[in-house]
Amino acid sequence: MNRISLIISAVLVAIFAVSCSHSKKMTKQHHKDLQDVYTTLKNEMPEALVTMSGERVKVVLPESVLFKVNDAELNKEYLPILQKMATVLNKYDKTMILITGHTDITGTEARNMELSKQRAENAKKVFIDFKVKESRMYTWGRGATEPVSDNNTETGRKQNRRVEYIIMYDYKPETE
Repeated sequence: MNRISLIISAVLVAIFAVSCSHSKKMTKQHHKDLQDVYTTLKNEMPEALVTMSGERVKVVLPESVLFKVNDAELNKEYLPILQKMATVLNKYDKTMILITGHTDITGTEARNMELSKQRAENAKKVFIDFKVKESRMYTWGRGATEPVSDNNTETGRKQNRRVEYIIMYDYKPETE
């Protein structure tokens, strides 16, 4: 009986070791892929602020690039910018894309929340048109709740009107 327990334990340890090794390789590959995503987007999209932090690439496109003021309809002239991004997203098709719309504080809270949601959804629809799978994308509207600059100046308000894209692996949405 002890011999069987010893054999089973040895097999389980071996399986665990192989599993951990595979997981580390995947993590290294994911990190390398995200580095490639970061470098490519940084070089191909000078209009955007592209940063990498840990296992996430963040792309921020200002409102002026995508939308008219107080509008959720995308400026068609900037579709080539989003097409560049979609090409990269399709190359790394195991990544997830979190799309968040933001506004400044002008207007009502309800209007800003709705506008930010519509902007995120419209940005998602463009990616779907460029063959990015809908199942990889999640959208949120934050209204004016997460400013990155001072809402008391025109320059600050302009910076707060934006769409942010987070590109990452292994995103699991919270279930309600």
